[in-house]
Amino acid sequence: MQPEALEPLFLGAVDGTLKPGEREALAAALAADPALAERLRAYRAAVARLRAAPRPEAPAALADQVLRRSRRRRRGRGAAEEALRVPAEVLLPVLLGALAALLYLGLA
Repeated sequence: MQPEALEPLFLGAVDGTLKPGEREALAAALAADPALAERLRAYRAAVARLRAAPRPEAPAALADQVLRRSRRRRRGRGAAEEALRVPAEVLLPVLLGALAALLYLGLA
């Protein structure tokens, strides 16, 4: 197996989720290819740095901002448009039933 083909196994190697055959193939390739072993070492180091990095938190007011924008957009629609909106779960069966009736009656 080509060393480049084994690079997708790096995450499984870091997480310990490789299947036995994958683990053996990767171990053999690492033993035979010092450059591949160095790439795995660099990959492990990068994953460790990412896991150690602080996770950014969403601003406290984010939920309020999203709700406010959503309300503004909803207010932009007219009352008639809101009243005429039909959920797809209702509209689709009605349209399919009408189509079936037309086909049955030979009108389509």
